[in-house]
Amino acid sequence: MPYLAHLGGCARPVWPLGCRGMDARTHPEPVRPRATKVRVLVAFEDARGVYGEAIARALAELRPDLQVRRAPLAEIGRELRGFDPHVVVCSETDGGHPGGRGAWVQVPTDDGADADGRLARLCLEGERWDTEGPTLGEILDVVDETRRRLRERRLAGTC
Repeated sequence: MPYLAHLGGCARPVWPLGCRGMDARTHPEPVRPRATKVRVLVAFEDARGVYGEAIARALAELRPDLQVRRAPLAEIGRELRGFDPHVVVCSETDGGHPGGRGAWVQVPTDDGADADGRLARLCLEGERWDTEGPTLGEILDVVDETRRRLRERRLAGTC
């Protein structure tokens, strides 16, 4: 390409190019990173729907690469099966729901509960802890750690 020499030559392609019909060892198929979007399900009872709306909106705005879905708590079973979220932010604990999730954040909504009943219960791959709140920062920390583990292909559904 002598006519391009003054431009410094040709740029190399970002992805290796595959050539059909040629020896695969000398021309491998393109290797593209497959970034799996972290799926987050936010579910609250109808009376607390504004909580779910606020949390879902904040997650989507602060982490635009997430796939966030909001659903009524009454439909959580169907959403767990169909959407298959990596993270669940919900007003219920994970105890009564089949199938493991990478992370589960229970946001208590019962104002009349005793002090222990007002603690949020969080789970990330089987590691469980309680916190007051949780704050949006704590929810984001769980989502971010879930994303990191998912990218490293070591996210187990144990919550």
